Amino acid sequence: MIPGRTLSITHYALLLAAVSLLIVAGFGFYTWHKVDQLRGEIQESGREAARQELAEALDHVREQADRQASRFARWEEVRQQLGTPHYYAYWKSHRMHQAGVLADSVVDARIYDRDGAPLPGPDSEGLPAELELPPPAPRAMPGDEEPFLVTFEPVPVPDGAEPSGFVGLQTRFLDALREGHAYRYVDPESIHFDLGEQDAVPAGDLLGQARFELRSNPMADQLDSLLLDALINFAGILLLLTGALFSSLVYVIVRPLRTIAGHIDRLRESAGSLVLKRVNGWLPIAETEKIRESLNSYQARLHDVHSSLERNNRELSRMAYHDALTGVRNRRAFEEYWETVPGMVTRHGDPVCFVLFDITHFKAINDSYGHELGDAVLKAVAQSIGEVLREGEPLFRIGGDEFAAIFLDCDESGARNMGEQVQERIRATDFAAFGVREPIKISIGMAVAPGNDEQALRALPWQADVAMYKAKRPASSHVVLFTPELADDTRGIYSNWVNNAVYEAVTRGTGIRMAYQPVVALTECHPSYFEALVRIEHEGEMIGPADIFPVVEARRLEVELDRAVLSRILHDLQAARIPPGLGVSINLSGPTIVNAGVVEWMEDFVPFLQERTIVLEVTETALITEIGTATEILQQLRRLGFLVALDDFGSGYSSIRYLASMPVDKVKFDISLIRSLDDPEQHHIVEGLLQMISDAGYATVAEGIETAEQLDRVRDLRFDFAQGYYLGYPSSPSQGLPTALPVPAGADLKWGQT
Repeated sequence: MIPGRTLSITHYALLLAAVSLLIVAGFGFYTWHKVDQLRGEIQESGREAARQELAEALDHVREQADRQASRFARWEEVRQQLGTPHYYAYWKSHRMHQAGVLADSVVDARIYDRDGAPLPGPDSEGLPAELELPPPAPRAMPGDEEPFLVTFEPVPVPDGAEPSGFVGLQTRFLDALREGHAYRYVDPESIHFDLGEQDAVPAGDLLGQARFELRSNPMADQLDSLLLDALINFAGILLLLTGALFSSLVYVIVRPLRTIAGHIDRLRESAGSLVLKRVNGWLPIAETEKIRESLNSYQARLHDVHSSLERNNRELSRMAYHDALTGVRNRRAFEEYWETVPGMVTRHGDPVCFVLFDITHFKAINDSYGHELGDAVLKAVAQSIGEVLREGEPLFRIGGDEFAAIFLDCDESGARNMGEQVQERIRATDFAAFGVREPIKISIGMAVAPGNDEQALRALPWQADVAMYKAKRPASSHVVLFTPELADDTRGIYSNWVNNAVYEAVTRGTGIRMAYQPVVALTECHPSYFEALVRIEHEGEMIGPADIFPVVEARRLEVELDRAVLSRILHDLQAARIPPGLGVSINLSGPTIVNAGVVEWMEDFVPFLQERTIVLEVTETALITEIGTATEILQQLRRLGFLVALDDFGSGYSSIRYLASMPVDKVKFDISLIRSLDDPEQHHIVEGLLQMISDAGYATVAEGIETAEQLDRVRDLRFDFAQGYYLGYPSSPSQGLPTALPVPAGADLKWGQT
């Protein structure tokens, strides 16, 4: 053969590759054509099966709607509303959806009497104003975003007679249709309905209005996969043959050297543990193998050092920005993150919500149960809050028992909703598993500002702190959103003059002044004892309780203030400023009631019990915090001769429960209950409550008597004692306390203001 006409191995390889490509292309085209025919047949059968599948799902949704309507119609409270429809509007707005009888998919419900007339209350857009009888069958009606299913059900009566009325339910069913059925053929996310211009469509005709897409067919996908695998295998065989032809032409030295050089280039660009495998093939060379092994050994050691550094850096970063106890981010992370917030939100102007979480009476928990249990409570609270936060919203621990979070694109409504969810999650947490007997509660303060107002954003932490203070106040909601009025109410906390005056008075006892307000025995019409009320005199000005207690509670000086007040009252008793035969009532805070030293502090008052009645007033909030400890200490004080009064009864929590379990002698009805006597309906409630408490053997005190009419009412209700500005203003003991009324019984009982 002439050398010039001899084909090279490259030409043969190219010819083989061309033939292989033609074979693969022809085989692939033929196979694809057959598979496409089969796919069409499968798709048609799948669409018919999908319609049947969707019909079954619609039947199931209608059955669910019928069962929901039947359960609602049989609800006892529905029959009660038909019997007494006067409170139907209130019941519908505050009870109907919250009782758990109606599913979340029920948008609205309406109750009709037996003639088809609706009970008086809020209008319903999707339910008829008058119900035609007999009630129509279930039907679908168009909505703003999705259709609704409207069903009616008669309200049965126990004796089986004609129904006492009817109920109508407007239900979202699209989500239930998509999620409540395991679809094999239908793509549930594609299901929707086209009702056209029709006002209503019978539920049985919904299938004709349904629009949907099919799921990808597993059989067709499997055929495609088989075809692709076949082509890949065939091409692999050709490549192997081609490689075998080329292998004999590869240089023994050049290929290994090029492989090593390429590996070194990759090492420059990668920090990973790349390993150079064997490079010589069938003809290994000792020198290239030694280079390969040395290079791999060096790379392995370098990778170990790099990995160790990365682990240490990650751990240091985690320790620097995360709280070691709870695992959430720490104050340093909070401060850095907060500095970036204005830049993130300024462009779009989305609202930003700043939230503070504080564990109520956490110091008392630590003192009572120990720091180990307190740490467990902190971790559980952090975990519970974190489970409610949206993804990407970190929780920060910025203080001992204080946490913070920043919600982007969150308005006031969203903030309140998030706060309530956190409260519900905390209530659902089983803290009793840690050995805590009292309920764990948290206070939440929130503030919202527009993202494009940097000055307002900078004020959010301060505003949330104000809201937090309000949330921690007794009888307040534990979720409080900042308003400008809150800043006015808490000005004492942020006034340096007031803050310093209160702190100095409480810690040094200087400036403490007592005022005594008479508590009148209504059966005898004379002062029985006086309630001791604290004031603070500073630089010639008098600071009242409205400014004192916010500072005391914010700085947790309750015990110190109580001790200063006890010292001042004891001094007045020793100086006979409170005459024998008249008693005194002393307010004690929750932290003082559960303090182990309070019994010893009160022993100095025991000698005065021979000629005077001394009443210790505690609030419901104080009892709830640590009810077991409070009960034990109050029982000791009663054995010494002191009387115990439950103050502000009816202002919050479950008052009756604590009356049944706490050692209480007197019950002071809160001013809110006394003012409610002006309402005839609430008057009967208060009267019944008073009768029950009196029958149980408790003495009763009416607070806040400011008018003659209020005095007449409490006297007619047979309260034992009364107190208020109409009967006497708080007065200084230096001016002398009145021992009798200056006017006859039944006349104007008001003392002059002092």
